[in-house]
Amino acid sequence: MKKIEQLPLGFGLSGVKAGIKYKDRYDLALIYSNTPCRASGVWTKNAMSAACISYNKNHIDNEIHAIMINSGCANACTGDIGYDNCIICAKELANKLSIQSTQILLASTGVIGTQLPMDRISKGINKLSKNIGSNKKHIKKASKAILTTDTCTKIYGVEIKIGNHIGKIFGIAKGSGMIHPNMATMLGFIMTDIDICQNLLQEALKSCVDDSFNQISVDGDTSTNDMVIALSNGNLNNKKIVEKDESFLLFKTALNKVCTKLAKKIARDGEGANTLIQAHIKGAESKDSARKFSKSIISSNLVKAAIFGKDANWGRIICAMGYSGEFDFSNIDLHIESKHGKVDIIKNGVALEFDNGVAAKILNCDKVNITVDLKNGEFEARAWGCDLSYDYVKINADYRS
Repeated sequence: MKKIEQLPLGFGLSGVKAGIKYKDRYDLALIYSNTPCRASGVWTKNAMSAACISYNKNHIDNEIHAIMINSGCANACTGDIGYDNCIICAKELANKLSIQSTQILLASTGVIGTQLPMDRISKGINKLSKNIGSNKKHIKKASKAILTTDTCTKIYGVEIKIGNHIGKIFGIAKGSGMIHPNMATMLGFIMTDIDICQNLLQEALKSCVDDSFNQISVDGDTSTNDMVIALSNGNLNNKKIVEKDESFLLFKTALNKVCTKLAKKIARDGEGANTLIQAHIKGAESKDSARKFSKSIISSNLVKAAIFGKDANWGRIICAMGYSGEFDFSNIDLHIESKHGKVDIIKNGVALEFDNGVAAKILNCDKVNITVDLKNGEFEARAWGCDLSYDYVKINADYRS
């Protein structure tokens, strides 16, 4: 498996400034395949899901040629008008691309409760369709156009050998605040030229999302617009993956790598964040319990604030685990580490003496690992979050101004 910065065969991207945002920024993006794709998706659990979520659920089983994403307006809580605008967007884009409107998926992110500025989007669609390409410039513009409060773009790709062919899996994502998936204003789009049947693509995506995007948290808020969509156009012409064989396992491993890298980039870019926090639970009795304990740690505002304050307050970690499920405290080990070192906090359920100054130095890092060994089974899981800083409040207090 090799990291790449190239799009899979047959895919092109476009990003333009359509005037949707209140500032002169890229805000309309397009993902396009020159041949129709099999698609799979995972959606927000928020009951007040955006119009694009409902629209996509009605079209995800079609052959898909394109995804259009706008930032600056969530098109959520917009009633029938919001859904009708999705239909209009798809028809206008389909006309420009000479495809069917039912072959287009849509995504939106931004302020809730406002209608899409259709006059500006219509003009943007015209520009979008004329600027499709696959080089780094196109990747950069498209990945910028899907951002809101993000401070950086989020892209990652790998190539793998499938039979005698070298296939690619490439993703772009956005997310910084309102992140607490079961999936958050987070969007993820995965492209691959590897030929795989739709049901196995969906199975692989769901499994990978459970171990990546659904294991991050910035602030505990699950958005109205979260989605992860995967597209496979089969342009690699490999032997189609239709069984859970070696090729499928390799594909799933590579997909998980892409999803995990993008998820960690989102967690690291949490609004006002300084530190990426990884919670690693080992020795759990089930995968579900390992996921639950690890995510509880990185979701705790008290843990997040302690990391921001460089305070090794391990009681907050144990407390967060305790309200997420039962475990035997008398048997656990706990340590924290970073590139600045490692300190053991608890051994066999007994709190150890440690130097708070050394611990503070370890926590004064852009990435901190918290590891808990429950010694109660063979399962493990990781979750990712970020510290909670003063700037988080500042950013969200000023979000609409």
